[in-house]
Amino acid sequence: MYSVDLYSRVRRACHVDGMNKSAAGRLFGIDRKTVAKILKHSVPPGYRRAAPPPRPKLDPFIPVIDQVLEDDKRVIKKQRHTAKRIF
Repeated sequence: MYSVDLYSRVRRACHVDGMNKSAAGRLFGIDRKTVAKILKHSVPPGYRRAAPPPRPKLDPFIPVIDQVLEDDKRVIKKQRHTAKRIF
């Protein structure tokens, strides 16, 4: 990912100073296609996920587990559920 500073320097070199894409690429040490992408966007595009993160498989059971843990607070220590027993 290139910095905002590089974006501004490349855009200035091409738009204000009139440098072509190939010369700007040589000057900044990047490919001319990268220069074209930099000129297309004013700021670096952020990271985008291809798909939203999957929900945990445990998600539907969370209310039940919370209820078991709340109930365990009211009983004596010997009768409480262990983590292995809950899962």
